[in-house]
This record gives sequence, structure tokens and C-alpha cells, in this order.
Amino acid sequence: MSQMESAVARPSPADFYPSPPTSPRPVKRTEKAAPRSSFSKKETEPTLDFGSVDSPKSRGNCATPVTSSESTPSESTPSGSTPSDSTENRASKDEESEAEQLIKWKEALGISNGKCGAIRKSDRETCSNPMPAEKTQEMDDIFKLLCKPCNSSLQLETHLDSLAQLAHCQYHDHPPFREARISDWLKVLPGGPRPPSLQRRLRLILGPAPVKCTSVTKDGNHCRNNIAQARKSDAQKTVRKMIEMAMGSIEQDSSLTLLAEVWQHYTLCHAHLKYSFKTQDDWVKRLEEFCMACQSEMNSRIEEEKLKAKEATTANDKADEIILASPPPTPRSRLVHKSPRTFWDGVYETSQFKILGKYEVINKSLFTVDMVAREQLNTEDDKSKNEIKDGFVYLYQVSGNDNLVKIGFTTGQVAQRLESWKKDCHREPAQLYPAPDAVCKAVPHAHRVERLVHAELMEHRVRVYCEPCEKQHVEWFKVSVKHAVAVIEKWSLWIQRRPYEKRETRQSVKWSLKAEEAKCLADIAGHSGIPERVGEGLASKAE
Repeated sequence: MSQMESAVARPSPADFYPSPPTSPRPVKRTEKAAPRSSFSKKETEPTLDFGSVDSPKSRGNCATPVTSSESTPSESTPSGSTPSDSTENRASKDEESEAEQLIKWKEALGISNGKCGAIRKSDRETCSNPMPAEKTQEMDDIFKLLCKPCNSSLQLETHLDSLAQLAHCQYHDHPPFREARISDWLKVLPGGPRPPSLQRRLRLILGPAPVKCTSVTKDGNHCRNNIAQARKSDAQKTVRKMIEMAMGSIEQDSSLTLLAEVWQHYTLCHAHLKYSFKTQDDWVKRLEEFCMACQSEMNSRIEEEKLKAKEATTANDKADEIILASPPPTPRSRLVHKSPRTFWDGVYETSQFKILGKYEVINKSLFTVDMVAREQLNTEDDKSKNEIKDGFVYLYQVSGNDNLVKIGFTTGQVAQRLESWKKDCHREPAQLYPAPDAVCKAVPHAHRVERLVHAELMEHRVRVYCEPCEKQHVEWFKVSVKHAVAVIEKWSLWIQRRPYEKRETRQSVKWSLKAEEAKCLADIAGHSGIPERVGEGLASKAE
């Protein structure tokens, strides 16, 4: 055999020494190819540098080839910056954008000047009382909620109501002033006016409750008599009931037609209640439009409920593949058929007061027990200010507000004063002090006694909003009956010692605290219990 033939027949070394399984795969070049003419033949021949391929550094580079979706740090961040710097920059920009948005909203709503801004009833000017500084953060939180684009009309109005309560001073933070401010705000919101919610839309159709009688006189003119506060409250209650029925918030126990007649009846004066009346045409039109809108909402809601029930039934049938008989329809509640004249008779308000906040004074040092006791007695003729006349300090509660007590004074009979409150606020007061069956003697300087009691209980004094009379009341206290009675009794007994002496001059008459009484004033003010000579059973009897 020739040497050439033996070389051909001899096996290849690769047959004895196969490549190990971890041998590196050939490296693919991903560089962009240059024009063909620029390469020489030597450059176009593939070559491998096994030394560079076997090195760990080279192997690591080949394991994660660079793709078009990836970028190097130099491409994603500026020179000399890190990813954390970029995150901080984005956060800083977001904070700047949020701050700019807050400023924009505050300027649009007139909040940036730090003033109350409510419209006063007396002169129709904006109130310039300062906003409480401690409420700034709460207001900013509400502004952040307002900036969200996903707010519904009802959510937006709710946030605006909370904002108005924080921004307004304590003289204008109850609902009538807030409602007026919300109406103005809805017109100037950044991004354009917003549509009102369903409740607001229904209220706007009928407008505010009439103050004057809605009937017409024999000569065809509008009646100018005022509507009694209790009747006005019942008319507003009727409107709220109709809106709640339209919203589906309450069960439909009366027809809208009946409620419309009830509203007409309770918007008449005392004179037109006795005779057949003719309601003003403009009120008739508003009432008809209001009833139609309420009925339309009720019909839409009923149709939606039917559609949902049908879809749910269809889904259940498909899932079970069994056709079941439809259950009997739920019987509608029986409608109450009452006469419009007696619809709200004997029904007093029992809802909870809306507590607006604590009763605040500008200078608390002027309203301490010591300062009030040392003041000269007020001798003005005005009954609400005069501190010379004898009278009674009374205490009562109303249903639905067992944690609150009302403390006041009167120079007349307590029963008559409570009857007046009953008519104004349409709530039935429960007299707790003095006891209704007790024979009481009027105390001297009754108004001064009331002021001393209020001063001692200042930390418990709150402001409440009474919906029937649409007013804010400031003589309510969040304190137990026993504690309140003890304070009233203490100062009533002290005033019976005649601690003030009368000094007359040619120009005036002055009542000043006696020197010996001023010395022991601190001991009396610090005594919180009922004096020993008053029986221990007095407080429990009042409860």
C-alpha cells in the first residue's frame, strides 16, 4: 500500500477525540456589513480567534447578545447620571405639577387669598374673616381629590361641600352658605363647568322653598303673608321625600301626586288654609316639572332593575340548562292614602343635629368664668342683653340627640319659651331643668347666670345646624345632664347671695361685683359639684 493510500484509510483524529459538549459555539458577528468593494479577499475569509473565545470575559459577552430593545446606560441616561437620579427627577417633576395644579384650583375657586369668601346675608358682600390655619392641610387633601378626572358629579359636589365647610368661618359653615358657594364653584371649575348631580338637578327645578304664601288673593295678586316656619319645614320635608323616592333611597309609600298636593298645602299662609285656594301659576309649573322629572327617574330605575333581573335569569338558565318557572313578583307596598291637610300632623323632627364644630371665640381669656363674673352687669333695655332682670335658666333635650343639652335663659315662663323653640325648630323639647312639675322661684340676674354657666362649660360647647329652621344654634353642649344641672345650680345659688351692688350716678346706673365676693370667686369657680344645701337627688331627678 502506498503512503498516500495509507493516509487516506487512516481514521481522522476527530473520530478518537470528539469535541467536548461545552465547546464554544461559533461567534456570530452582528456588525453592519460594509460595502462589498471595500473588503479584500483576506478580510472576507472567516477566521476564529479561539483564544479570545475561550476567555471568560469573551464568553460572558456572547451569552447575552445585544438586541434592538435593549440599550446601554449611556443611551438611557445622560452622561454622569444614574437611574436613581432619573427617578428623583421624575418625582420632583410630579411634585411640581401637583403644586401647580393646586394653585390653579385654589385661584379658580377663590381660596388662595386665605379668606372665608362666603356671601353675607346682611349686605351681600364676601366675608373677609380669615380661614383657620390648622385646616390648610385638610383643604389640600380635598383639592387632590378634586383634581382626579374620574370623579362623578355627586362625588365632586361632596368634595366641594367638605371644602366649603373647611374654608368658611364659623358664621358661614352651615349648609345654606355652603350650597350657595358650591353653585358658584361649579361654574368656574378648571376644565369647564360640570353637570349637576341628579339630586341637585331635581332641587334646582323646584328652587328654594317659598318664604311667602303661594296662593293668590281675590284680586289676582300674589299673597304677601309669610309661611309659618313649621309649615315651611314640612314643605321641605315633602320635597326631600319626593327626591329620595326618585333616587330609590326609600320605599315608595306615597304617590308623587299626593306629595305634590301635600307640598301645595304646606306652602299656604294661615288665611288661605281656611278657604279654597288657587296656587300661583309659576309654582304650579315648577311643581309639575319637578314631579315629571322625579317620575322619569323612577321609571328609568325600574326599567334598569327589570333588565338586570332578566339578564340574571338568562345567565342562570344557561348555566343550569333547566328552565325554571319565574318566581311570583314581589308585591308592591301599599301606598298610604292620607289627606294633604293632615299628612305631617304630629310628626316632629327626630333627626340628629349636624355638629359643625366647637364654638370658638377670638379671645378666650375674655370668656372665662373670672372675667364674666367681674364684668359690670349689662343694663341695656334689650331683653336678650339685659342682666338686671330676674328669670329662669332652663335645660332641655330633643329626640335623636341624647348626647346634647340646650342651656338658655328667659325672663318669662319656661314652658312658653320651650313652646317657641318647638314651633321654630319643629322639634319637641323635653324639659329637664327646672323640673316641669316643680314650683320654681325666679333667680336674680338670670342672663348673668346663663353666661357664667356657658363660660364654665365652654370646652363642651358646640355649634349645630338645625335643618327644619335652617339656622345654626350655638347654645348646645356635649355634656351629661347631671354635670350641666350641677353647674346651673351652683351659679344660681351664688347669685342669690346678691354679689353685685348698685351704684347710681347722675349719668348712669352701674352694677359691680362686691369686693368680698371677688376674693372668694376662685373658690366658687373651682367647685364643680352641687352645693351641699341642694339635695343630691336634684341631678338624678332631672335625668
